[in-house]
Amino acid sequence: MSKELIPITDFTRSYVRFRMDTLKKPPVTVSQKLPMTLNNVRGPLECVAVLTALDTGQSQRFGLMASCKSEQVWVERDIWHQPNADMTMIAGEEEFLVYKRWDKVDKGVMLFPPSLGPQPERQVASAADALDSYALEIRTCTARELAELDHVLEALFDTTPVVARTEYEAAGYHVTLEYPVKVVNFSERERYYQVDTGPVLLPDFEPEAGSLIERLQSAYVAHNCPDWAEFIVCVPTPLTGDIQVHHYSRSVRLDGVRNRLFAVV
Repeated sequence: MSKELIPITDFTRSYVRFRMDTLKKPPVTVSQKLPMTLNNVRGPLECVAVLTALDTGQSQRFGLMASCKSEQVWVERDIWHQPNADMTMIAGEEEFLVYKRWDKVDKGVMLFPPSLGPQPERQVASAADALDSYALEIRTCTARELAELDHVLEALFDTTPVVARTEYEAAGYHVTLEYPVKVVNFSERERYYQVDTGPVLLPDFEPEAGSLIERLQSAYVAHNCPDWAEFIVCVPTPLTGDIQVHHYSRSVRLDGVRNRLFAVV
């Protein structure tokens, strides 16, 4: 194990926080009338993505919030929205993307009030316009790189928290992904490890994609060596002739990456 201490994302203390005060700003991302006027949210991060433009050196940071379910807050019963959705947020420094997945694509759930129209499954909004306060809180801790397989296996047999960092270049950006290694396979006999964890963020650099935050997709990642990674991305997936569902079905392989594992100290 490397003796050098390296700063790494502390996923036990990193959050997205936001505050909705309907007396100041009407909500723009809800599908039911809120029973309260003030609500604070704290959501832990699953992944941090840093995209740095190679020509300017300017970086943008994004965090993937842990998933929750669409709910009515501060009620005595009937908490869960029907139809219910998986809900998460991709948080940038000044804007955010609310990502909702119902039982099928294009469910047609309306925003509240309904005059706002159907709720987008991927809705981008300015934090300053939509929320009373908002913060992407990315804390760091110290870690040591697990540079040798013996060090990786030793850490995995222990209770040591392990964080992975995957870096690569694409479409004029240097991409850095950091994520906690929550699930991993390993063997001291055959001498291997294989990370299988998520969700993480994966940029989609196809030409038709929009802004950077709109390009970020939810995915799971797997790798068992330093120089490639495979992702399984959540995309609209055909179920029948006219029905699509949100499912992790699109496989993406990236060669020429740099995967590193770190043991939190």
